[in-house]
Amino acid sequence: MIFLEYLEEKIFFIIISLIFTLLLSIYLLLIGIDSSVVILLAVLIILFIFIFLISNYLLIKKRYKKIVNLVDSLDEKYLIKEVIKKPKNLENRAYYYALDKSCKALNDKLSEVENSKNEYLDFLDSFIHEIKTPIAALSLYADNNSDKKIKEEVLKISRLVDKMLFFSKSDVVEKDYFIKEVSLIDLVHPVLLEYKNYLLNYSFKVEVKDLDNLKVYTDIKWLNFIISQILSNSLKYQNKKNRLIRIKGINNKNNIKLEIYDNGVGIKESDLSKVFEKGFTGSNRAKKNSSGIGLYLTKKLCDKLGLDIKIESVYLKYTKVTITFPKGNYFLTK
Repeated sequence: MIFLEYLEEKIFFIIISLIFTLLLSIYLLLIGIDSSVVILLAVLIILFIFIFLISNYLLIKKRYKKIVNLVDSLDEKYLIKEVIKKPKNLENRAYYYALDKSCKALNDKLSEVENSKNEYLDFLDSFIHEIKTPIAALSLYADNNSDKKIKEEVLKISRLVDKMLFFSKSDVVEKDYFIKEVSLIDLVHPVLLEYKNYLLNYSFKVEVKDLDNLKVYTDIKWLNFIISQILSNSLKYQNKKNRLIRIKGINNKNNIKLEIYDNGVGIKESDLSKVFEKGFTGSNRAKKNSSGIGLYLTKKLCDKLGLDIKIESVYLKYTKVTITFPKGNYFLTK
């Protein structure tokens, strides 16, 4: 709080005080009081006024800083009214009343929005689980009729539905995961099986190295989705005849890495820093086939699970995604 601003607020009090001092001095002079005494008295009154203003300013500034620090320390700032004492000053009581009503209205609105969001998520969760039944039926039909094209499209639909499900739950991962020790091959193998037809139809060469003996602590369901998103991008963005997917495990002293490499179109250097941004599809990619959600969601889920994910790429040559798992059973001891 700036002192000059404080003086502006007190300008009426200062003017009245100076006028009173002037009138009092004139009166004392008219009744014959010695001028030196009158001047001394006027100086003392002005000095008293100045000391009062300084003291009052310091007190208000202290309260001001206390409230500011209190607000800054709160994670949920709309609860500020609950931690501020009701003021005794009549004017401040009016502000406190306004704050009280505003916070109550905001809390009511937040509750309304939260309830609406929960209802929407419940409906979405129900819809997703119900739609999986006809998707499974379509997949079975495609298998029975050896229709690879329908099978491929059904897989796309299934993965889009999964993306919708995981996106809806991405803010509450901690309520929906089960951490256990699992081999990297058990994380990767189900995803490769799911994309088996696509890999065969488009003549992908798949190399899997050093996964059998490497075990990590994580949630199988969430990692299955993460790996699927990465592999889906590797399959989608290809422009070469000799198509290669290489999945490799690396055992380091403090961590275990899972590398997923493809020799596809790659990512421009200018785009690399943006690939995890929500809605970003890249300047060199077919935007009509991209939502910009897959990698954003992948990064968000990795952060929630305590995993590090990095992407390196050379445009028109390759892309390599590396997921780093810390060693140990950190989640199990939480």
